[in-house]
Amino acid sequence: MHFQLIKLTTVLLAANLGCAAQAAPFSDQPRSYVFTGDGGKSATAHFPWIAGGPPGAAEHINSYLHDAYLQTLPASDPKETRIKVLDGMTMIESQGVNAMNGGRMVRVSIEEEGCGAYCSSGISDFDFDAASGRPVGALDLTAPDAKARLHLKAHKAHVAEIEKFLAALKRDLRKSGPDKARLQEQIELYEMCLSGREDAARDYSYLLVAENSLVVSFGECGSHASRALDELGGFSYSVKGEAMRPYLSSYGRRLLLGDAQAEAPSINKSGQLFKGTINGRLPVTLFLGPSGRLGEKPFDSAHYYYDKFRQQIALVMQREGDAFVLTENDKNGKPTAVMTLKLSGAKLSGEWRSGAKRMPVDLTAY
Repeated sequence: MHFQLIKLTTVLLAANLGCAAQAAPFSDQPRSYVFTGDGGKSATAHFPWIAGGPPGAAEHINSYLHDAYLQTLPASDPKETRIKVLDGMTMIESQGVNAMNGGRMVRVSIEEEGCGAYCSSGISDFDFDAASGRPVGALDLTAPDAKARLHLKAHKAHVAEIEKFLAALKRDLRKSGPDKARLQEQIELYEMCLSGREDAARDYSYLLVAENSLVVSFGECGSHASRALDELGGFSYSVKGEAMRPYLSSYGRRLLLGDAQAEAPSINKSGQLFKGTINGRLPVTLFLGPSGRLGEKPFDSAHYYYDKFRQQIALVMQREGDAFVLTENDKNGKPTAVMTLKLSGAKLSGEWRSGAKRMPVDLTAY
């Protein structure tokens, strides 16, 4: 009886410790990385380093952030993290990690400043499944035709806003004043913008996930060089709460609306890292995802790392269904190696070859 009580107490303690570990909130403990930025000047990035959360989730988040933003993999020692030259960049500051959509997702935000024709700043947001730490975006959480259906309504509202603002500028132009030249420049800017965006078939928007909403976002009318004239800025059209349901995938209904019965997919379309080996002894990490962070075509871009060196190697992709041919080229564009891989569930497997040398590749979604 005494033994049974000790055993029961041990089990309960282990269970409580496990729950406590899983319930630990995410936190940001930024790392300092020296990088070469604008004009070859040295600067220090205060980059997110996430801790806490369910087991493994923070590790996944940190790996994805380093790959997506710094084009490297994180090292256990911050001093060993190699940062490429970040042209034009003057400042990178972590803005922390925040829960969203009922705690089912977390968002990591990075404030950045860069200089081109002139200097400007902004915020880059990265969203993750709080349970797994995998990146999530509209590609994962919405139905395949969601963007097309939402775009029709969003485009109509966007064009109406430009037309209304343009009419107000023309009224102001009829009044004499010192700003007449600037008003004329603004009218020309918005007339050009309107002529390019009146046709709904020409899509200038992105579909984004936000707090309890889906957002169709249109960029500014002004280019970087003419942005000082652009007082209207970007435009967003939102669908919130239960109104999102017709546009969501089952995974989207789970993360955005809290439908518990939906399962997470084996891989994430908005960006998936795979870890494994070449020839059973060379640890590598491979990325499959859209060509840009807000890209809308899944798995049309790839790169990989030898984990020992953590230097990103670009790959040229050819894809047919779940079969991928990934070609590595030298600086002159000459092929040096090819990976032929097949995706099955969460597994990527196949062959790496260079000349007469052939080695097996085995990777698993991370």
